[in-house]
Amino acid sequence: MLNLSSLGSKIRHIRTAGGLTQAELGMRSGVSRATINALENGSIKEIGVNRLNEIVRTIDGIQAMTRASTPLPQTSRKSEILKLSFPYDWSNPSIRDDVLIDLVIERGIFEDITRICAAYGVNRVERRMQSFANKNPIAGRALHRMFNNINEAARLAQT
Repeated sequence: MLNLSSLGSKIRHIRTAGGLTQAELGMRSGVSRATINALENGSIKEIGVNRLNEIVRTIDGIQAMTRASTPLPQTSRKSEILKLSFPYDWSNPSIRDDVLIDLVIERGIFEDITRICAAYGVNRVERRMQSFANKNPIAGRALHRMFNNINEAARLAQT
């Protein structure tokens, strides 16, 4: 049986080590700050599997980015660290962040876009998306819908 109190303590430790607030973790996970607070303080009695899975995935990403702030070993790729669904950097493990962001946007996989938003910030990724959308208006419409959803989730997480 899963001990939510113990898990909450681990989540708090990783979150604070990664320099995130409860609201930021909630926004990145798609849950409310209150849910993160209740989980960390052991006052939550039950949580849905999907919600818990998103929190754990986000925490895994925070741990990966914390490790990524130190120089990467030659064999590590950012796409692996960020747990992206596609090896965008298969031929260049030391790919620049903006190039990786552009490749993820170009491929248009929502899950990967949300992961790079969590890693690099929504504003930075959205600026790169605008540039791509201006050159590719048909793909741009779908990307705008994705970013509207991401921004709406962020707004709801802060309330």
